[in-house]
Amino acid sequence: MRLKNKTCVITGGSGGIGEAVVRRFVAEGAEVLIADVAIDDASALAKEFGDSVTAIQCDVRHEEQVAEVAKVTRARWPHVDILINNAGSELNRSYDETTVQEWDRVLDTDLKGPWLMCKHLVPDMVTRGSGSVINISSLNGLVGFPLSTAYGSAKGGLVVFTRDMAIELASTGVRVNCVCPGVIATPMMERWTKKMPDQDAAKEMLEGTMPIGRMGRSDEVAGAILFFASEDSTLCQGSVLSVDGGFTAQ
Repeated sequence: MRLKNKTCVITGGSGGIGEAVVRRFVAEGAEVLIADVAIDDASALAKEFGDSVTAIQCDVRHEEQVAEVAKVTRARWPHVDILINNAGSELNRSYDETTVQEWDRVLDTDLKGPWLMCKHLVPDMVTRGSGSVINISSLNGLVGFPLSTAYGSAKGGLVVFTRDMAIELASTGVRVNCVCPGVIATPMMERWTKKMPDQDAAKEMLEGTMPIGRMGRSDEVAGAILFFASEDSTLCQGSVLSVDGGFTAQ
C-alpha cells in the first residue's frame, strides 16, 4: 500500500500501460481519475473499482478539455498527488510521406498534451509543496528508428520537457520524472503488427529487438511508474528510466 490515501490523474488510462497503472495504483491504495478520449473503455474500467476510480473524457490536445479535468479534480479531491502523462498517439510513416495533419496529431497528443496537463494541474502541487509528475516517453525518444520522425520527435521532446520541468520545479517539492518503455505487448503494438504483410514475422522481429528475448508486459512498466509515484523516489528529479529489456544498454 505504497500509495495509500494518494490521488492520481492519468491520461490514456483505459488500456495498455495506462490500464496496468490504474490496476496497480488501486491495489497500492490510490484513488485514480482516468482522463481519456476513449470514454467508454475508461468508464468500463472505472466501474470495476467503484469509488476508487473515476473516468472523464478528455482529448489532451485541447486546452478547454484539460482545464475541465483540473476543475473536476479540484471538486473531487482536496489535492492531486500524482500526475501521469500517458496518453499517446503513434505513427509509422516516413518523414516525406507524413502529412501536416498527422504530424500535428502526434506532436499535439504526445508533447503538447503533457504540457497542457502540467500547466493546469502542477501549479496546485507547487502551492502545496508536494507532488509527482511522471511522463511516459518511449524508447523512440532516446534512440533513432526509421519511419518514426513524428513519434520520435514528440517522445524525444517529452524527455527534454521532463528535464526542463524538473529543473524549474526543483526547489518546490514537486518531482518530475520520465519512464521510457521499450517494446511492450500493448494494443499499440498489435495495431502495428496487423499492418505488416507477415504478422508472425513482425512479432518475432519486435521480440528480437529486446536483448531479454521477449516483449515487455504492461504490468512491468507499471512497476517502474509506481517507483516514481511513491516515496521511494524522493531523490529523483529529472530522471529518465529506460524500461526496455536492455535495448539501450547495447
